[in-house]
Amino acid sequence: MSAKIIFHHGAECSNKVQSVFRNVLLLLFMFCASQIKAQIAAESLTAALTTAYKQNDFPGFSVAIVNSDSILYENAFGFADLEKKTPYTTTIIQPIASLSKLFIGMSVMKAIEQGLFTLDMEINSILPFKLQHPYTPEVPITLRHLVTHTSGITDHADTYKKTYLYNTPVNEDNPIYRLLKSKGYGAEGKDTTLAAFLQDYLSTDGSYYSNKNFNKQAPGKRYEYSNIGSDLAAWLIELKSGMSFAEYTQKHILLPLQMTDASWSTTNADQAKLSTLYNGDKKSYPKYSSVTYPDGGLTTSCHELSLFLKEVIAGQQGKGKILKPESYAKMLQPAFSDSYKPENLNPAEPNIGVFYAIKKSGIIGHSGSDGGVTAFLFFNPAKGYGMLFIANTEMEGLNGVNKNIMTGFEKIWSIMGQYANKLQPDK
Repeated sequence: MSAKIIFHHGAECSNKVQSVFRNVLLLLFMFCASQIKAQIAAESLTAALTTAYKQNDFPGFSVAIVNSDSILYENAFGFADLEKKTPYTTTIIQPIASLSKLFIGMSVMKAIEQGLFTLDMEINSILPFKLQHPYTPEVPITLRHLVTHTSGITDHADTYKKTYLYNTPVNEDNPIYRLLKSKGYGAEGKDTTLAAFLQDYLSTDGSYYSNKNFNKQAPGKRYEYSNIGSDLAAWLIELKSGMSFAEYTQKHILLPLQMTDASWSTTNADQAKLSTLYNGDKKSYPKYSSVTYPDGGLTTSCHELSLFLKEVIAGQQGKGKILKPESYAKMLQPAFSDSYKPENLNPAEPNIGVFYAIKKSGIIGHSGSDGGVTAFLFFNPAKGYGMLFIANTEMEGLNGVNKNIMTGFEKIWSIMGQYANKLQPDK
């Protein structure tokens, strides 16, 4: 009797071992099949993007597709410097224009976690001067107004041009430099700090102050994209933290995400890795930075920006490491609703989080454009992946929109979208 029991028990264990072994083999096979599928998709995507590069006017560009766990694909095409034939790689760095505002958004949420302020705080409780909307002085401006572009603060074009700083030494013979200077682009030797410029722009005693620095609607009533309003949000972090905005982001975002090549000035960037920027005719820009650097001055690479996008997607799924889950939820939550809908909203992007544009389709992210820069970063919460694109040329510059560049980008973005799902690992 006991021998039968022992024999039967042994057979049962053997069957279990075989079952586990079969399951392991099956999982291994499925993993390998998924890896092969992703590799084939990546190779096909590279071939398609190589063809697209040859057909468009971008000197160079880089792309990435990521999910919350990994960088699914990253690659670069063309040249970081046409004259020197320096290849554009995923670690080449360049300014990313208004994608920089997403770092203001994450910093705002980190500062809220630290108890420095709240979204509904009146900014006059922090500012060293009294800021009033000239047309509706009775309505206070809050931080929420700043992060949703509804503060009423506008970008006075002639003044905003004075925020550009040219790296020295400047090549005086550069044709784009001469054109920029003729159009008034460039700081005049004063107000070359963020704090000084904002006080001169927003304080009634400031040399740049004008009622034209504001639209005529009360705070909260009209959506109007504002670089200077964004900079003001960054300055509030400086005032409350006792650190410069650059230092704050370095400590709380860039270093934790291992964005070690990122900097807020092309002057401080690794010059050996810094891409040349071009206009639509492939003429090079002078190297520049900005007094109002938080709104568009972050210089980084495709690879490092991929790490940031991966973190945001993870945060949206409740597993980020920079912010708490509730902070990510608030940062990406639509600010507008049927009961609160400011005027002047873009039908294609009818909502906004904390600086994040929210498209009608539910896709979330931001785009960026500056002299010699085109950048896009968006993710799809429903599908769990995101895509980014950075190029060292401008889609929209001094001569308006370059339709060839725009068509080229649209084709590249479409190709990436066709392959993004194929690169996702099988669940």
